[in-house]
Amino acid sequence: MAEQPAMLNDWQLLVLAGGRGSRLDGLDKGLMLIDGQPAVLHLQARLCAPAMLVSANRNADRYASLGVRTVADQRQEFCGPLAGLEALLLQCSSARAVVVPCDMPDLPLSLAQDLLAQLEDEDSIAVAHDGERLQPLCMALSSARWRGDLSRYLDQGGRSVHGWLEGKPLRVCQFSSAQAFCNLNTAEDLASYQR
Repeated sequence: MAEQPAMLNDWQLLVLAGGRGSRLDGLDKGLMLIDGQPAVLHLQARLCAPAMLVSANRNADRYASLGVRTVADQRQEFCGPLAGLEALLLQCSSARAVVVPCDMPDLPLSLAQDLLAQLEDEDSIAVAHDGERLQPLCMALSSARWRGDLSRYLDQGGRSVHGWLEGKPLRVCQFSSAQAFCNLNTAEDLASYQR
């Protein structure tokens, strides 16, 4: 029992920020300001992450100036968030990882610990449910167990997060606020949030 607190901190936050920001006039979502700080740092603090790794395909110097370690997609073609997750899992230094998109600034404060608590073993994947629908990009999983499986799915042309998770031993983690999982997709969303 004495090791339990240490185990709770043996995880890494993996933030998906590798998109093109096409609906935000090309803005890098990971760097958009949330309460005066870049979104990725906001999420790290909000979720009390002991370590963080960010999927980013541009602005590596800007992230580095913030002390944020980034990884770019391994694939030439744009394959969406799963390619970012693949790159993150390959570089993840912890046995367990919590994955979130960078554009959900109001995620539940307990999200990471609640997801991690749902992991029964390295074969399971914990996925958040917002009370209305599954949020497949908010998950916890064993980094070593699933990296090869995800690469094979992408090699076969798979691109859908739901498609990759289909048939996996999911553990659904229930939350009661869909509002907490709202994402900032457009310039209007961001302006409204910042106000």
